[in-house]
Amino acid sequence: MSEQKPMILSVSLNEWNIDSGIHTQTDLFKYWDSDRVAQIYTRAALPNTSVCNKFFQISENAIIKSVITRKPVGRQVENSGVADDESERAMQQEKQLYSIGHKKKSWLLTIAREYVWLFGKWETKELDQFIEEVNPDVYFIPIYPVVFTGRIQRYILKKYPKPYVCYLSDDNYSYVNCHGPLSYFHRAWLRKYVKQLAKNCDEMFTITQTQAKETDLLFDTHSVVLTKGVDFSNLEYQEIVLSGPIRMVYTGNLLIGRDASLVAISKAMEKINQDGEKIVLDIYSPTELKAETMKILNSNGCHHHGSVSHTEIEAIQKAADIVVFVESLEKKNRYIARMSFSTKLTDYFKSGKCIFAIGDETIAPIEYLRENDAAVISTDYSEVEGNLRRLVEQPELLNFYGRNAFECGKRNHNEDLIKERFVSTFMKAANSNKEK
Repeated sequence: MSEQKPMILSVSLNEWNIDSGIHTQTDLFKYWDSDRVAQIYTRAALPNTSVCNKFFQISENAIIKSVITRKPVGRQVENSGVADDESERAMQQEKQLYSIGHKKKSWLLTIAREYVWLFGKWETKELDQFIEEVNPDVYFIPIYPVVFTGRIQRYILKKYPKPYVCYLSDDNYSYVNCHGPLSYFHRAWLRKYVKQLAKNCDEMFTITQTQAKETDLLFDTHSVVLTKGVDFSNLEYQEIVLSGPIRMVYTGNLLIGRDASLVAISKAMEKINQDGEKIVLDIYSPTELKAETMKILNSNGCHHHGSVSHTEIEAIQKAADIVVFVESLEKKNRYIARMSFSTKLTDYFKSGKCIFAIGDETIAPIEYLRENDAAVISTDYSEVEGNLRRLVEQPELLNFYGRNAFECGKRNHNEDLIKERFVSTFMKAANSNKEK
């Protein structure tokens, strides 16, 4: 290989957009050359990123129409984020579909969606032409909890075989999270593609050490643990100084039961703030919630502000005293984050703020925070009020946990370490010259 980096083609679910709120992949690909990266994705939104310049879109809206019209879909799109009228309509229609899906939370809808993709006309000469023009040296294959991305990825890998690197950032294989026959059916269908992709990959990224161990046992891989990196070179811990009520902040989506954990915080705050406002919570989230939930999240010292751009989040976190990390403790969602690690946590470590966390004691992010003594943790909703009162009554704990979180980030998520892992793993895969 020459000094020029290998050409990578990523086959992804979401578009890469600086303001999308989903930026794990773009945070990693900043370590590569933008002219040596291309992306295929399955959303109606347009990309807007500095890490890549070539994109091919297979939007879900177009797939639905193709089932009826039998016309092939998929097109090369520009890296601008600026939509024409047709694209804007498609984005709004798709947003409405996802909103319905999130509110219904129905496995029947999930499986219906998979069958729409199964009969959609995305295997096209335009897609083939894009891959041939990109002529990748290596593929980036994130593994998602939906079957249709696995089918697209397998199609490309079989037709244009090159080495590839997988990335598992959630538990998309075990039956732990399944409840009811439809969820088991979907997981069995998904497992077929996860196994094919994982067992035949050249390299495997996972997002936690727990997941690495389980993945290596299942698929005989040699996983590299990869999270978002943070540049700590010019950062120092800054003491938290209170000038009024303790200010908590939550930024991110409220899917898979996270809203229930914030409701538990609001109800605890109602009791704590009875004799005056001692603690407040600002929530910045794009997730559309039921009216009853919104009422609770706009009372007791809580304020739901809707979504904000990715560029605003750092300043919002910096102005807070506590940053909130929540997963669900409800039975049906309790173990969804069993092996995940949110990029939100690395942002929180960088902020140097006290982390207030809710989640089951067996899931990887809670285990990690406990091992590093980097958060105030509630593993049951009954613990939330007591833990919040402890911070109100002992404000010196804000700096104890804030400093621990900052030092944890410095030790384990330094950008130099993450960059070296990311780049060396892709170089190793590209140099393997292994064709499936």
